[in-house]
Amino acid sequence: MSQRSNGTASTVKQMFSGPWLNVANMFTALRVLLVVPVIILLVYNQIRLPYNIPVHILTGVIFILAALTDKADGYYARKHDVVTRLGQFLDPLADKLLMIPVMITLAYLGDLAVWVVVVVVAREVLISGVRVYGARKGIDFPASWSGKIKMFSQIIVVSVLIFFPGSTHTTPVLVLVYLMTAITVYSGIDYLLRARREIFGVRDTAEAAADEDL
Repeated sequence: MSQRSNGTASTVKQMFSGPWLNVANMFTALRVLLVVPVIILLVYNQIRLPYNIPVHILTGVIFILAALTDKADGYYARKHDVVTRLGQFLDPLADKLLMIPVMITLAYLGDLAVWVVVVVVAREVLISGVRVYGARKGIDFPASWSGKIKMFSQIIVVSVLIFFPGSTHTTPVLVLVYLMTAITVYSGIDYLLRARREIFGVRDTAEAAADEDL
């Protein structure tokens, strides 16, 4: 077996070590599972629901519940001290598996510009590759403030598009979409700069000069 294969096997073994099957990770899994009814209700938005519940309202509520599991799994893991490497890896992955399919569906329905989805997907694919590479080297990247704001902005935009059908081209919604896209790009750049320092050990000129002065 090659050295690369040994490194990958070791990383996987470390992730599954410890009490990885816990409530926190189940919340993470639930976030992914709730994507299915959200997409079905978005596509089949003309179906009749019991008690004449508006389809878009039910869709939005399920999406919000899915998004809230991100807070629930983190809170439970910290409170009960069950933070695991697997959970740290799966949590941001679950965020992507929630947001990207829903955004693609909204683009398919004409409620979100395709170029916005392309930017989001490109950012997530690139950062996921960096995370995997870092994990193989034993380097973890906890969520930064820019990543958290990025996720929050995406939740806001998607929620607005779901709860207010037909608002896609209104000025307030367009402003929210452009702002979310800008935050997404910025958070990706911020993450790459962190990876540049922590994985590859490359520092910028200001950091190097500060170290020389010490």
